Amino acid sequence: MQIGDCVQVKAYKSDGACYRWWTATVESVGPDELVLVTPLDHLVEASGASWVSKYAIRGYYWPGKWYSLIEAYTPDKNLSEVYVNISSPVEIGDSQVRFTDYELDVSRRPPGEAELLDEDEFQQAAVEYGYSEEFQRACYEVAQEAIELANRWVTRGMPADPT
Repeated sequence: MQIGDCVQVKAYKSDGACYRWWTATVESVGPDELVLVTPLDHLVEASGASWVSKYAIRGYYWPGKWYSLIEAYTPDKNLSEVYVNISSPVEIGDSQVRFTDYELDVSRRPPGEAELLDEDEFQQAAVEYGYSEEFQRACYEVAQEAIELANRWVTRGMPADPT
């Protein structure tokens, strides 16, 4: 994978079903970090519905980490949100990035502090997919790390339109 490459990002449920996907462009790549960008008005496809995003996104993916982070920017180039998705470690292929979404999320909307989101969805997923107590505790530990990350995160600013 090289700077400027287009890749497909795919999010899966814990039962293996792909439920959301979009195309992004590689902004930077290294052994420990992949950064992808999508412009304003990019298409997000989903099982059941698709939509055009009103945000420009810069996504950070770290092999081995149980989360990824996105910076969402409005059309006037302001940061709307820093969002951390608690998930399986990302799998990076030649032209694809994939992860399993565990439904637990962290959000920081400046100037506020980060907060834990979607605990109800996480609890539903725990029942539906049979998450063990140990796994649930591990996800909450990762979420606490993600809150700290989101609170100290320094953004790079509005990504350049890769097209």
